[in-house]
Amino acid sequence: MQRLHRLTLKILSRLWKCLKVQLVASEPDIFKPMNLSFDYQGRIWLTDSLEYPWAAKDGEKPRDGVKILSNFGPDGKAGKIQTFADGLNIPIGLLPLPSKKGEPTSALVHGIPNVWKITDSNGDSKADKREPLLTGFGFRDTHGMTNSFQLHWDGWIHATHGFANDSEINSPDGTVLKLNSGNTYRYLPDGSGLQSYTRGQVNPFGMTLDEWGNFYTADCHSKPIYQLLPGAIYPSFAKPHDGMGFGPDMIKHTHHSTGICGIAILNDENFPPEHRGSVVIGNVVTSKVNHDVIDRKGATPNAVEQP
Repeated sequence: MQRLHRLTLKILSRLWKCLKVQLVASEPDIFKPMNLSFDYQGRIWLTDSLEYPWAAKDGEKPRDGVKILSNFGPDGKAGKIQTFADGLNIPIGLLPLPSKKGEPTSALVHGIPNVWKITDSNGDSKADKREPLLTGFGFRDTHGMTNSFQLHWDGWIHATHGFANDSEINSPDGTVLKLNSGNTYRYLPDGSGLQSYTRGQVNPFGMTLDEWGNFYTADCHSKPIYQLLPGAIYPSFAKPHDGMGFGPDMIKHTHHSTGICGIAILNDENFPPEHRGSVVIGNVVTSKVNHDVIDRKGATPNAVEQP
């Protein structure tokens, strides 16, 4: 797996040097892709949606799902696209769970109104079992639902909770976590241990890790990048801090946008030295991918805008 990971990053680093963009998949094979993740076989899993941004109503069958992309050619295109799960309602938030060869393949997927554990028990890459893991997520604003599931080295799954929604999340061990608008939270892969990680931000959409294991999010409507300090509170709309002040800003401007989403840090040594540790984030308002370099003053990271 490590060799495959390094090979993938070498390919990506070469593409980055020459700024080459290749089409991996498009309609009608996939529709609006909302989140993607890589599994331990190097396949891309993605959620795609026909419903977004208007959720299917009661009595209507949702048309959204999870697809698995594999067999990538020299042109970058996926030679194989499989539907892992369908009948989901605006799935945003996706994590294929680690599994050994011969074991059932499972993924955690948020689709209104739950985080579902969806399992393929017979190895045909099509799910045959679906059960709610976490329940009670709000969906008044479908632009800001829970997303960007990250399995950290510590064994916890971290996630963001987005704009304007009120959630009363229920876990299998009976824990209830109430969240309003921007927050991050974490839980164990079996759904237990549910707890708040940070409070605030307006609409975090996208989460990534640096080589030290620090979390960063992309946030709409406040600052584009935050490093998450456990227990910290970050600026939101008219919400106070806890008396200790807000968690520190990394960046003093907004990249000219209220539509920041998706974030990745180029950690691996296979990336060119001038780009190693850089941050890239999507910007749907300006139709750009923004690029920042992290400059550290002691332990404090600052994001410096690049071309």
